[in-house]
Amino acid sequence: MKLTATEKKLLQIHVQSSLSEDCVEKDITSSLLNKIEVSAVIIFKEEGVLCGIDWVNEVFKKVNSKIKIKWLYKDGDFIKKNKTVCIIKGNNKSILTAERTALNFLQTLSGICSNIKKYQDQIKNKNIKLLYTRKIVPGWKYAIGNICSLMCCKPHRSNLQESILIKENHLKFIKNIEEYIRTAKKSKKLIIAEAKTLSELKAFNNLKLNRILLDNFTPSQVKKAIKLSKNTPIEVSGNITIKNIKNYTIKGVSFISVGALTKNIHALNISLLVR
Repeated sequence: MKLTATEKKLLQIHVQSSLSEDCVEKDITSSLLNKIEVSAVIIFKEEGVLCGIDWVNEVFKKVNSKIKIKWLYKDGDFIKKNKTVCIIKGNNKSILTAERTALNFLQTLSGICSNIKKYQDQIKNKNIKLLYTRKIVPGWKYAIGNICSLMCCKPHRSNLQESILIKENHLKFIKNIEEYIRTAKKSKKLIIAEAKTLSELKAFNNLKLNRILLDNFTPSQVKKAIKLSKNTPIEVSGNITIKNIKNYTIKGVSFISVGALTKNIHALNISLLVR
């Protein structure tokens, strides 16, 4: 994965912070060992999508720049159970010190990518785009956003300045929605309004918004909303799971945003073993 200078800096900061949290410079257990040169491998104990190579490389580099890693696959590859994905060579102390932090990144990022793939596989309509949301563990936004991009999964919105999203709580303070939208359009930003009912959808219809988000609508309600939407792009969200997402792949839906992609993380079972 090619990273810009800014992206590399963000990655380095994230990795250094994680290593500092683990007190890698004071690894008491490993420090008591005799130092010898060894070879180790990282193995997928369950199938999934490999992702996080740059983070693993950076972890080992910061612990000991002399460690060598040979990757047998690339980010985005689907890995079968019990497959070795890389070979690591270096001194035993450094490898063991870096092990947990490296695996934390690899298990988490590979788990998220694997989850995205499962959802994407359920969407047969190529006109519908799967989106991830801002429901992300603090401090992990850059890493997760980066690997979501690898999986061609775009953000619902990356941050608060990227677009205008009018939600239920905002509406409580907006006395005149038409006036608010006129002012909002001066920002030249994407404007999205969240509708919780068909009545709210109808109220948004004449505002010429960039998108209307249907929150917690049933599939049958979504179909009714599409008929009323007057060609405004429709996004559906709320309680959408791997079990029911197929029901929302309805003609007329442009986007499906799923918080579970980055919130309900299943870390893949991945191990490092010294040979």
